[in-house]
Amino acid sequence: MALNVFLTRWIFHLFTWSFLVVFLVWIVLSATLDDAGIYEEMLCLGLGISMAYECVLHKKTLKERWLWLGWAIFGVGNLLDVLDEIINNEELRLLYLDTSLKILGIMVICYAFLKQILSREKLIHRLAEEARINTSLRDRLYRDARIDELTQLGNRRACFEKMNQLNKTNDVLYYLDLDNFKQCNDNYGHQVGDKVLNIFGRYMTEYFGTHLSFRVGGDEFVAFGPGKEDLDTLTKKLVPGIEKYGVSVSIGMIELSAHNNIDELLNMADQEMYRVKFRRQPRV
Repeated sequence: MALNVFLTRWIFHLFTWSFLVVFLVWIVLSATLDDAGIYEEMLCLGLGISMAYECVLHKKTLKERWLWLGWAIFGVGNLLDVLDEIINNEELRLLYLDTSLKILGIMVICYAFLKQILSREKLIHRLAEEARINTSLRDRLYRDARIDELTQLGNRRACFEKMNQLNKTNDVLYYLDLDNFKQCNDNYGHQVGDKVLNIFGRYMTEYFGTHLSFRVGGDEFVAFGPGKEDLDTLTKKLVPGIEKYGVSVSIGMIELSAHNNIDELLNMADQEMYRVKFRRQPRV
């Protein structure tokens, strides 16, 4: 298929230029022409025909009506220019339009290209806007996949992703579990249970900071700190506002080590938290 197109293209160009050369030779031999401009006009005519054919081969250009209109006007003007060199008839006033038609054709072609440029600019702006929207959407999806909607703390995925880095920049890992949270849901309803989680999440943010606090389960939280805290004091700072619903918190604390992997750290902190819970210390 590609070979056929290639052969057709070059056969057309060869035929066109051969015809124009033969026609030019015939004109020169059969008439007396003092003006050598015939060579320039014939060259322009041949270039115009060849370029028009190349445009036809590209189907997208067929939709550009202004381009083809300008090309046609320019072609007529160029043809009249050739005829003006051959026919020395001053009464044939149509031939006087050759230069005007060529100029008009060039102006229409320029207008067609201007429309193309403006169209491309609009397309570029639209694509840039779509890219901005896609980036914003991607960032939002990335954030939603890592933020707990209820507490606005990082979720389990965010905790695991940041664990290695936080392990290197902090000294202590806290594992927190809300006591009697199931009973709170049973006694007051899930709406109050959500309120308890929201309140506790705000205290976590105020005390540890959003980037160091995570909700890793239904009523389980993880936090990182630069140093050890007194657990009784920490507990008292985290439970105001949820005590009235019978909810408290048990906290397990372990020292971080760069040699422990994520699962080991969370498992150790979880076990420490359960030892505190079963000893019922700290309690409020």
